[in-house]
Amino acid sequence: MQCVRSFVKNETFTRNRILLVAFIARVTLILYAHIHDYLFKVNFTDIDYHVFSDAAKHVSKGGSPFDRATYRYTPALAWILLPVVNIPDYGKILFCIFDIIVALLYFKIMENDLNKTKGDDRSEIESDQTINVVLYWLANPLTAIISARGNAESIVSAVVLLNIVLLQKGYWKSAALVHGALAIQLKIYPIIYLPSVFLSLSSFGAEKDIVSRAKSLVTNWKGFVYVLITLISFGVVVAFFFQIYGQLFLDEYLIYHIKRRDLAHNFSPYFYLLYLYESNPTVSQLIGLGAFIPQLVLTVFFAFKHYDDLPFCWFITTFAFVTFNKVCTSQYFVWYIVLLPLLAHKITVSAHSIIFSSFIFFQFSRTRALTLLAAWFVTQGIWLLTAYLFEFQGWDTFFLMFLASCLFLVTNSVILKQIIIHYVPIEKQKTE
Repeated sequence: MQCVRSFVKNETFTRNRILLVAFIARVTLILYAHIHDYLFKVNFTDIDYHVFSDAAKHVSKGGSPFDRATYRYTPALAWILLPVVNIPDYGKILFCIFDIIVALLYFKIMENDLNKTKGDDRSEIESDQTINVVLYWLANPLTAIISARGNAESIVSAVVLLNIVLLQKGYWKSAALVHGALAIQLKIYPIIYLPSVFLSLSSFGAEKDIVSRAKSLVTNWKGFVYVLITLISFGVVVAFFFQIYGQLFLDEYLIYHIKRRDLAHNFSPYFYLLYLYESNPTVSQLIGLGAFIPQLVLTVFFAFKHYDDLPFCWFITTFAFVTFNKVCTSQYFVWYIVLLPLLAHKITVSAHSIIFSSFIFFQFSRTRALTLLAAWFVTQGIWLLTAYLFEFQGWDTFFLMFLASCLFLVTNSVILKQIIIHYVPIEKQKTE
């Protein structure tokens, strides 16, 4: 850590130079993909990138992106990727550029913390924040590889952070437009942030009794307008594409994700239950719909509990949403990892006491943090091993994959609980 701190403090390595180095590293991965895909059976390039590219080619010929089987994304993505017809790596480069835009948005959001600090502490905190962005995003192999492989999650990540920036600045109407027309339209999952934003725009926390709190929710006109703008803007975009691509657009882009019952092996244990009851549509549908219940309950609970700290609230909400989702793949991890650099400077590794300041909200021992991180990676590795043996070696490890999925679910639940119980609310900090 000291080496990284010295690296950041050196004037020759400004934030801009760090961003440039990070982008060059990602471009190097893109170039490496050509070699890897040629030599190895398991391709470096994500299968989704082929889906995106094929959809863009259909659009370039005047067709629909949904002419490409398994394209279940917003048509806007295929439109954005039209240059991929002539420049095959265009999409990967674009996604890596958005990786860098994400880092720039981090610095924008973190300015609020810096504005609370004066004197020598300001430069120290700025250095720490830069370190966190480098460690948890720019130098994170998971995020770098996902973008270089051709996955579009970095675009969604950038839009989610832009939403936070606008809310911090008080531009809540613009934030609502971004939330509906961009964030939810690109990926449905940011709809889970609506309850926490609604509460953050109310006077709920300032009220003392239940009646006054209930009244503050009913009279929260800003919150209602925010939700209304978000849903209407999303609806307008959906209506626009419906006029162009018709019912097939609604079926593939929206309805599919609601009814989805994915039997393919993934990190979620639900895949095995859905596989077992594949021949019983009624039970299978009940399992699929029932999967939404823990997600809904936790989303509302976390919104009421932590709406006064949106980055933290969105992190644990997204973490829980991905953990209990009926489909879970590694690209989904980016949904919550993107919020981690906003929390990392709020974590202390002191093994003896809680350090209270306006920037530190947790108390984690270094051993505890490393143990949880190691468990997260190890349980993923166990699942990936069973999946590899099943898919590429032909071994009968299907049930073992289910057990590995259960182990990963338990591990994530423990991590989530540890983060929550060590969180120190802002109001408690101020009393120390």
